[in-house]
Amino acid sequence: MLHKRTSILILVFVFLFCANLEAAQNTITMSKVTSHFHEKYQELKPLITYVAKQLKHMGIKKAKVLLARNNQALIEFVKEAKVDLVTETPFSSILFVKKAGMKILLRSWKEGVPSYHSVIFVRKSSGIDSIDDLKGKVIAFEDPGSTTGYFLPKAAIMREGLELVELNNYREKPPSDKIGYCFAKGEVNIVHWVHKGVVAGGVLDNLEYQNPEKVPVRFLPDFTIIYATEDVPRALILIRRNMDPQLQEEIKRIFLNMKLSQEGRRVMWKMSKTINFDEFPEGNEEALKRFEEKYTFVREEFEK
Repeated sequence: MLHKRTSILILVFVFLFCANLEAAQNTITMSKVTSHFHEKYQELKPLITYVAKQLKHMGIKKAKVLLARNNQALIEFVKEAKVDLVTETPFSSILFVKKAGMKILLRSWKEGVPSYHSVIFVRKSSGIDSIDDLKGKVIAFEDPGSTTGYFLPKAAIMREGLELVELNNYREKPPSDKIGYCFAKGEVNIVHWVHKGVVAGGVLDNLEYQNPEKVPVRFLPDFTIIYATEDVPRALILIRRNMDPQLQEEIKRIFLNMKLSQEGRRVMWKMSKTINFDEFPEGNEEALKRFEEKYTFVREEFEK
């Protein structure tokens, strides 16, 4: 009797294992790191469903969104082959390329543009003409997770040979040979802090700086940009490196052609107003090298 029960349990286990394996093989799954699960699910599900429909001839029957609470969770998902595609910012993408075995597939034209950059701006009357003049003063970044509001400008400043020190708030004074920084937790706060003179400089991306909802038109004559970083892509699409090469190429083709159909344009727009997916003009490897050089300055904050 015991032997019979054991045999039944083994058969049930084998059945469930095979069922799960089959489900994994015929499902395409997309992910990203977020704390806004419902919002990002609503953005990604139409897109990955569209991709799955185009892959029916390759045995794909289902589309799934599996969101991660942090970078480490996403890395584990990819290593366990639970995730096939990821949409992420440039710096996070480098981490997943290095630690999770992903590779860059395409760049995303998020909110209608392929790339953007950070600008550091000050009051014209401040007497500050360059980032070197910010030593002993305080600048305002957006928040600790922002690409153009923190990581990109921080990496650029460090690459110029300048040292930054984090402060608890803008009232603290940094050492005279270092640039102090604090987080304003919002673009509007940054703009008003600079305009009021409570911080010496602020950081926005170039699109925000030109947006009157972020920077009131009446403030612009009082500001001047003293530094602009290199452009970085708005977002990237990553793909699991050990996926079947033929399937990878078919997925790439689907993304490249998505803008050609009405349904494709609709699902792209739902994902942060994306209007296109394309390849880097200089090639993925060259683009990766450029990101990696910047990543070295902020690596500890991603890999801790």
